[in-house]
Amino acid sequence: MLPRWSTIPLAGVLFTLSGALGLGYQLVWIRKATLIVGASQIALSTVLTSFFIGLALGSLWFGGHLRSRRFSPLFVYGLFEAAIGIYAFCFPSLFEWVEGSYAYLYPYAAGSEQMLFLLRFFLLFLLFLVPTFFMGGTLPLLLDGIVERDATIGSLTSLFYGLNIVGAVIGVLVSGYITIPTLGMNGTSLAAGIGNLTIAVLALVLFRGAAPIHPPSKETHQPGPSFFFCALALVSGLATIGYQVSWVRYFSLFNDSTVYLTAVLLAVFLTALATGSIVMSRILARGFRPLRVVALLQPLAALLVLYGLEWWTIAEYQLPRSNPRMEPSWYFFSPAADATFFAPLLQIGLVVFLPVALLGTALPGIIVEATRHSTELRNVSGRLVFWNTLGASAGGFGAGYILLPNIGLTGTLFAFAFLTIALGLAAESWLVKKGGTSLSVGPGHLMGIAALLGTLWFLRGDVTLETVQKHGVGKRFRSMEVLDLIEGPITTATVFADATQRVIASGNQVLAVVADSLLSVQAVEGHLPALFYPRAGAPERVLGIAVGSGQSFGAMLMYPIKQMDVVDISAAMIGLSLTRFKEFNHNLGADPRVTIHLDDGRHFVERAPPEQYDAVSMEPPPPTAEGVHALYSLEFYQSIKRVLREDGVLMQWVPLYWLTPNEARSLIKTQAEVFPYTFIVRTGPVDFMTLSFKRDRPPRFSTAWLEERGRTFAQERMVSERRWRMECQYDTASLEGILALIIAGPEDVARLEAPYIYEDDDQRLSYSSGDRELLRHYPWDRLVQFSFAALPLTPFSELQHYFVEPIPVRELDAERARALLRYDLPDPAEVEDTENHYEIANSPRDRLNLALTLARLQRGNLATALTWLRRAIDAQSEVNVARPDLGPALEIARAHVDLHATKLQTWIDDLPKASRTTPLARAVEKVLQQHLEREQERRSAYLW
Repeated sequence: MLPRWSTIPLAGVLFTLSGALGLGYQLVWIRKATLIVGASQIALSTVLTSFFIGLALGSLWFGGHLRSRRFSPLFVYGLFEAAIGIYAFCFPSLFEWVEGSYAYLYPYAAGSEQMLFLLRFFLLFLLFLVPTFFMGGTLPLLLDGIVERDATIGSLTSLFYGLNIVGAVIGVLVSGYITIPTLGMNGTSLAAGIGNLTIAVLALVLFRGAAPIHPPSKETHQPGPSFFFCALALVSGLATIGYQVSWVRYFSLFNDSTVYLTAVLLAVFLTALATGSIVMSRILARGFRPLRVVALLQPLAALLVLYGLEWWTIAEYQLPRSNPRMEPSWYFFSPAADATFFAPLLQIGLVVFLPVALLGTALPGIIVEATRHSTELRNVSGRLVFWNTLGASAGGFGAGYILLPNIGLTGTLFAFAFLTIALGLAAESWLVKKGGTSLSVGPGHLMGIAALLGTLWFLRGDVTLETVQKHGVGKRFRSMEVLDLIEGPITTATVFADATQRVIASGNQVLAVVADSLLSVQAVEGHLPALFYPRAGAPERVLGIAVGSGQSFGAMLMYPIKQMDVVDISAAMIGLSLTRFKEFNHNLGADPRVTIHLDDGRHFVERAPPEQYDAVSMEPPPPTAEGVHALYSLEFYQSIKRVLREDGVLMQWVPLYWLTPNEARSLIKTQAEVFPYTFIVRTGPVDFMTLSFKRDRPPRFSTAWLEERGRTFAQERMVSERRWRMECQYDTASLEGILALIIAGPEDVARLEAPYIYEDDDQRLSYSSGDRELLRHYPWDRLVQFSFAALPLTPFSELQHYFVEPIPVRELDAERARALLRYDLPDPAEVEDTENHYEIANSPRDRLNLALTLARLQRGNLATALTWLRRAIDAQSEVNVARPDLGPALEIARAHVDLHATKLQTWIDDLPKASRTTPLARAVEKVLQQHLEREQERRSAYLW
């Protein structure tokens, strides 16, 4: 009897959709798990481990049970899909239960890295067990429902395995790029639940009348695969997922970790697995021996893994940060699509696709070789999928938690390559033994030995060190020596140094640069919570999150605080900070007031007692880095507020060179939603912070307190008798120098318009707030200009009510303007004086010249500058000036055309017809036209 080919297409479509939904869940779970485990790479290892254990248990149990005389396995498959869909609807509530359980059990595990890991892993494992258990039974059920003849075992097994993975690729991409950014994580889970229920209904309706192909056997014992095949399946899964975790670490060494990297890596990985499985189905259909294919292809895969690591450079995509109008390395679709999708797709594909496609041939080949008759397929496939997924779980756990921290990336890749080669050699040895010939060496042996020699040659170098120096942060510090490189479970921590400066980095992120001859921005940040503490004395209990170089927290020790808790998720970062930077962070680790906690900062805050701290200081990696969004969300700020005392202050880093205007506004606005009294302050040429106060009434500062604390500030390295910049008139630690750091007050922050309030569920900061292209396209200084212009600037006359004593308003406005000359801020006294002269000017010529002067002074503020430029055009129409000074018009247009071309065009369109022909209007229009021509030329370079 031939297979029911009419059933196979329907089952294939449903199984493809099921794979899409399953990997959509996995991506949501990885994102959610960062809220529990804190780090994206550890979240990946934890979710993969839990995910595959559940799949393994499900495939094992359902592979040998639930065979019925009445119902087709395809009908039972529909019930399983319904169970998965119901779970998806419950997932948000279940995750809240896990968070609550973690909070309850946390005190019993706090202080022990091992106990905290076990607690988190156990809770996540319980959370994912039910759905993955049912997912694990789907493939054995489908195979049992469609495979009737022994001859179709190989091709149909590989085909359905591949179709499920094709669906998984679709699920990863749709979830990563569309549903999570738009629906949020809970919304994505609910949408996927609806999808599973739809599949369930279709399966129950379509296969309700289908009869079982293989009714329960009268034999009490169903034959299963031998130990040999189980071992092969286990090693295959272990090595495959071990490679995946290793690749994540490898790409993090030279990529700024983003939410897209995980999604694209999963998509490429799964596409390659599907390709290997489908190709294997065609190979087996032609009658090739399955284990011979495994024996030849697995060692080759190991070699491709090791020697294909740098193939991504063929598609290297970068935006050189030295060019104000940066152009990409190559053109395909669009700058945004190329940067977020096609570049990582091509780069990861070049490294990952071929070896994983070869690895993907292993499991189908092992299943087919172990199955003698179609009646055994369900039991055999279930058991082998169990061992394969169990191995995959061990691979994710072992790579992330054991191998990478202990033997590094080079050793980890070698270990998994050795296992892959051993798998091929074992398969060939089994064939030779079963062949009954006198030959003791087969073609697979020769391939394996050659691969083993190549693998041993790979050990001559250090992948991590070479990659960091050649492609990672070392490219920026080529003249420096690598003092330390530590590969931990969380990240790769590196310290560079030369005779004058020292750098600490995590992955591809530079966390701090310390120069002997310069005032440290991180040190200044450490003084801010104490300088602006809104009561007499100093903060007594302080919490520092994300240690970096430790300078920020060490600076606070200069004040008479009583206790400081410092929290960081990486033991490597803590160790390097306390040893390599102790002369810059006031020997943070040796101060008896300091307690170091190895934990995620968010978790620590959520488990801390209420009203515990007078100040919380935060200096994490850039907000757009993968996983860091959790420290900039509404829910986290609410947790911070809970642990602050009545007069408590929160200080948080706002790196404008890593934030677009929308992101900067949204980040500050989110913080102000919880802390209405939020100030924006400056700590260096391009570094800004927020200072937020818990109290429900306005904080009040005494200038006497500030002057007293300023004397402590003056003792900081490189502060005494220095100024913020040459143009400044007051010392850095003087009252005027300290107050001039304030950029905006709470009233202006409250009026700030922002596109988003960042919440845990949507994780919008990880994706984009609508203008992420600016971050990719413009260099740091240029981006700072854009983002600074999006922030308010509060005159000190409007800040007077926050101070007990009168403050020198006019001098502070002028000092701040001098300190911020790079942002085109005018001297307020000069602006006021010029405006007064304009008001009393009688001559159109004088009004023309004064309006042009004011336009130039206010060129940093586009709306104000265009207003004065319009007045200059009106004045010109009253006087016969053939060639007015075009400099202000050109400066304004050139400064803003990249970001605000539409506003400039609107301004031109709104001019009276006669005014559009004036030289000033034509100067703006000429700059705008040149910009549009450049944009058109850039767009025309793309293929689509």
